[in-house]
Amino acid sequence: MKVSGKHWSGIHNMDGYKASWYKEWFGEDYLTVYKHRDNDDARRLTALIVHYCSPKKADTVLDLACGNGRHSFLLAQHYKHIIGLDLSEHLLERARRARKSEACPCFVRADMRQLPFKGRFDLVASLFTSFGYFDDDGQHRRVAEEISRVLKPGGFFVMDYFNGDYVKRHLVPEGERMMDGVRIREKRWIEEGRVYKKITIEKNGRPKSFYEAVRMFSREEMVTMFNRAGIEIRHVFGDYDGSPFSARAPRMILFGNKK
Repeated sequence: MKVSGKHWSGIHNMDGYKASWYKEWFGEDYLTVYKHRDNDDARRLTALIVHYCSPKKADTVLDLACGNGRHSFLLAQHYKHIIGLDLSEHLLERARRARKSEACPCFVRADMRQLPFKGRFDLVASLFTSFGYFDDDGQHRRVAEEISRVLKPGGFFVMDYFNGDYVKRHLVPEGERMMDGVRIREKRWIEEGRVYKKITIEKNGRPKSFYEAVRMFSREEMVTMFNRAGIEIRHVFGDYDGSPFSARAPRMILFGNKK
């Protein structure tokens, strides 16, 4: 593999890389790196969800891999019952501290591969590319099956994911920036159908590194996987304004219903 003139020896030789990277990454450093996230995008996505998944038909919502609750709080402005679920206790604690009341949203710690619910949700949402983290596609299929299991018949499903074709065209191999006095260096590359990012954070002259590795699913792969899990995909959009999906669209936003 060659990236920006540099050769990599393979993911398993990367210093510090672990297949379970997602168990360590989503903490305070993650919030620093992604502090620049555009909340306007979250509001636009919420509006798109409300348009296609009417609150009149959806009462109980699961925000899967909710992080610090960025989307959960926006969804709570439209839907009656919101449960945010994440594996990171640190991000969940941030979300709980941001609540203005004990009623909603409610935040739960669990693994998306084994959801602690029965079929009770009118809507399950997986947003901001909160999927595709595992090395084994069998684990991704398991998540799809769990989403289907906890949905009521006819219930809504929404997934906001990156568009792999767009990423291939616009990938920036290296970058460096400052955030709140912290130096952040990022290296990105594609290998074996996955997008990798090595993030080095330097505080007070002390660097530490983290990795992200996310599966590049095509539209066809996504539709087939969820269809086999019992969810029929009805719409695929390319951006938060509801524009059509294409190879040049930045996002892949799927809307479906449990069969």
